[in-house]
Amino acid sequence: MAAAEAGPVEEDVTLDPCTALRLVAAAAWHTVREHRIQDFSRVLVLLEAVEDAAPDLVHYRHLAKLRLGLQAKVIMNMLKEEESEGKIYDAVDTFFPEQEPPPHPKATAHDFKLVRVARENFRDLVLGLLSDQRQRETYVQKHLENDYGETFQSVVEELFYDYLWQLESTLPRPHLQQLIKAACTPDPSQSSPDPSILSTYLSDMGYQTTEFPAPPSSPTQSRPLGQNEDSQQPGTSEASKQLPNLSRSRRKRSCPPCAPELRTGRCCGRFKR
Repeated sequence: MAAAEAGPVEEDVTLDPCTALRLVAAAAWHTVREHRIQDFSRVLVLLEAVEDAAPDLVHYRHLAKLRLGLQAKVIMNMLKEEESEGKIYDAVDTFFPEQEPPPHPKATAHDFKLVRVARENFRDLVLGLLSDQRQRETYVQKHLENDYGETFQSVVEELFYDYLWQLESTLPRPHLQQLIKAACTPDPSQSSPDPSILSTYLSDMGYQTTEFPAPPSSPTQSRPLGQNEDSQQPGTSEASKQLPNLSRSRRKRSCPPCAPELRTGRCCGRFKR
């Protein structure tokens, strides 16, 4: 009788604690790859949270270059979009304050000097442009793209790729079914990326699968993540869908890691490695 009243055996619903982190990382990677500069502040929040939890994840100078690059792009985009001077001043005070950089357990005195000089140079550059409208207009029209355009963005993207690759190297293998379910299930309490964004992130992070497990049905997702209608393979066994063959290989680089120097101000030196 007791056996008859018992319900079906419940599946193991142990949640992968890294699921939420990977969803945020996927959204951040999409933001940087697509040059959505208006959302770079969210990427900076991710960097801060990960640094608090794992200050030794990457070399201090790598993290500093990445952070400075994102912050510089935000402010230069504000100049390009002709945001109000008040907003730009606030952004400069937030991202490039006059006080010394905060302490870090792995930073040397030389590291701090480099960061301090880079921040001072960029701050002086922007404040100088804000104080002279004609000079600002000339800079935006003739120099901004050369100093902080596509080449600069490519360096920032490469730095962030290295950062995310290192982050993934410290995490356990992804639980694909949980990731896909989380990406396909709207959650008002947090922002989840579109499943295709998650697929791109996993691919860029080197995860190769013979078959992505099918996500739960939803109005916006009707086929397995990472497949289009033409690429579905008939006859794929259910076992292969439930047990994807995960492996990881690094993508071919467009340039060596962190090789380009990240400029932090026109004609005011570079933040070197």
